[in-house]
Order: sequence, then structure tokens, then C-alpha cells
Amino acid sequence: MPNRPLETNNNANTKKTIEETYQKKTQLEHILLRPDTYIGSIEKHTTSQWVYEDSEMKLCSISYVLGLYKIFDEILVNAADNKQRDPKMDCLRVDIDVDSNLISVFNNGDGVPVEIHKEEGVYVPELIFGHLFVIETMDGKRLKKYKQVK
Repeated sequence: MPNRPLETNNNANTKKTIEETYQKKTQLEHILLRPDTYIGSIEKHTTSQWVYEDSEMKLCSISYVLGLYKIFDEILVNAADNKQRDPKMDCLRVDIDVDSNLISVFNNGDGVPVEIHKEEGVYVPELIFGHLFVIETMDGKRLKKYKQVK
């Protein structure tokens, strides 16, 4: 019986064929099978950090996944980068809905252009983000809204 994703073969003496070793995967399958290639470790990490709680700073032991931290950091950096393109931007908001496993990031800058890329023939948000996420964006200059679901 073949291994399931993320499962290893414990029998080191079994020789795999080329086809068993190398298989074509979709972009999403590749990311799910090898997340460390894209975001770093997916193991839980525990460390002591200063945390703001009850109106004071406390040294606490916290646990987090480094890969999730990297994803969140990248989202914030991209949202903040919009300030460089649009000096009128003055709001950056992050909403975390733990019950729905949803993180929403909002800024009031111009946003990604919602128009067809002439060379690639797809909308610019699709070109940038691919087909891995639910994307909803607004183009302030063109007054257009774009929504894509995987």
C-alpha cells in the first residue's frame, strides 16, 4: 500500500522506482507535502517572550509555529508596503477570527490593480497570488472589487 502524504517509508531496504520517487504535484499539493520549503518549520516552538497583558509587560513561556509566524509576518509586510506606493494610506487593520480560522488584513491604500494583465491574460491579483487562497481586494483607482476562491 503506498504511503499517505506526509508519511515516510520506514523500510530503508525497499528500492523505489523513478515514478514512485518523483511524482508531479499541483502547486497546492507540493506546498502541503513540503511546507518547510516555502515557510520554514511547521513544528511547535516554545520560548520565553515579553507579552503585554493586563496593562503590563510579563515574561511568559509561549508556543507557536515558526511557519505560521512567517506567513503572518509576510502578510503584514505586504500590507505595509502599500504605504510606499500610496502615501495617503493611513490605516492597517488585522482581524483574527479564531473560531473560523480566518485572518483578514485591511489597509485603505489603492490596492492591487484589478485589470487584466496584457501579457498573461489574467487579472493582476490572480497573477500575484495564484490559486492557493481566498482573495478579496479592492482597486481604489479603478473603483473595482476582485474576489477569487481557490
